Formats: sequence, structure tokens, C-alpha cells
Amino acid sequence: MTSTPLVPEPPGIVRVGTFAGFVYRFDELIGSSSAMVLYFIHSRRWRENHDAAIKAFLGREGTSLEVFLPDLENHELMFSLEKHFDDGPLIPAMVEDAYRYFARLAREYQKPIQVRLFGRYPTYSFYRFDERAVLAMYSNSVAKKELPAFEITMDGLLGAFLSADIEDLRRECRHRAPDDLGAVIGNATGEHR
Repeated sequence: MTSTPLVPEPPGIVRVGTFAGFVYRFDELIGSSSAMVLYFIHSRRWRENHDAAIKAFLGREGTSLEVFLPDLENHELMFSLEKHFDDGPLIPAMVEDAYRYFARLAREYQKPIQVRLFGRYPTYSFYRFDERAVLAMYSNSVAKKELPAFEITMDGLLGAFLSADIEDLRRECRHRAPDDLGAVIGNATGEHR
């Protein structure tokens, strides 16, 4: 009996580095894409670093943005996030800031932004573009450290995993219109305006 030798599939990993080392690459990816799907806890610094690129992206015709953020009304999740990071007590306020940021962009650019709220503790964050994505690891400890990240192509094993994960998340997460995020904040914090 003859066996066909296993030919390893190209891993689809384009570059590996610290998350902070991807600053310029993110601007390139945002600028060359027509679709972005983002999944993170709040990514305040990322939003600040790429605000101009995100706005330019939304200003172009035919672009779409989908964002997955923690569900502020899920108190168990928020408690876990607060306990896991060294800036834990600030996490709810930074998540609120992310809600407000994307709601403001939807109003300013009159473009539908899909917002979904996740209720499970994240194992990684991702920034998906047309044919590429950047995956960033989370630490298993509270201590702050440089986080590893890697850029992948969407046509390999890792890209297939991410695509399947995104489809599952779309089914599992609560969908909210950007205009409804203020109500979610109010329900979570007890502040109704």
C-alpha cells in the first residue's frame, strides 16, 4: 500500500510581532480594505492610533464595519474582565467609550455599523480585513506585558478558523444598533438619561 506524503499547507502567517509593532501595518490594512470586522474588549489605544484611518475608511463608498464588543449588561463577564487586567477597574468605562465611539461614527458617517455584544470571556482579539487579519493574544495573567500578534491570510487554515468563528459569533452575540448602545450603557450602569 502506498501512501501519499503529507504536504503541509502553507500556514497563512504573514508576520509575527508585538501588537504595538503593527501600528503602521494597521493603517495600510484599513486603507486598502472595503470591509472590517473587529473583535476586542475596548482597544482604546488602537482606536486612538487609527482614528483618522477608520474615519477615512468610513468616508469611502462601499465600505462596511462590524464590531464585536463586551456586553456591559453581562455582569459576570464584566467582573471577569475587571479581575483579569491590571487596569481592571477602568474596563467598564473603556468599554462604554468604545460603545460611544462606534455610535458616534455611525451617526457622523450615516453608515450602518453592525454592533454585536459578546457574553463570553475572549481568548483572543481580531481585526479582520478583506484578505488579511491580525490576531492578538491575551495574557493568562494579570501582569501587563507585550502581547504577541500575527497577521494571517484568510485563505489558509487560520483564516478558515477565523471565518468560522466570526459566523458563530454572529449567531451567538446580541445584535444592537449603534443608537441602542446608550440604552445598554444605561441598563448596565443605572444611568438613564
